[in-house]
Amino acid sequence: MLGTERGQYARENYGKSLLAFAIRWILDRGETTTALWGARNSRQLEGVEEAFGWRLSSSDYVEVDRVLRETIKNPVGPEFMASPPREKVTV
Repeated sequence: MLGTERGQYARENYGKSLLAFAIRWILDRGETTTALWGARNSRQLEGVEEAFGWRLSSSDYVEVDRVLRETIKNPVGPEFMASPPREKVTV
């Protein structure tokens, strides 16, 4: 999957778009019940319907985890959304 055209794995293994594969990946994890993404136009919603009615295999999760490990060198945790620490103000 690494180094191939984006979405090739999803198309070759499921006949689905990368968006559908990503939505299915989020929903199948069982950690959440909602998949959200920042669609900026109606075309970016086209994969939503094709994300339902099928499941990923355990080998798909192994492959996705491998790709993430190899490509994300500096992961960002939820702390990036936290407000910066406030400086103490003395009066």
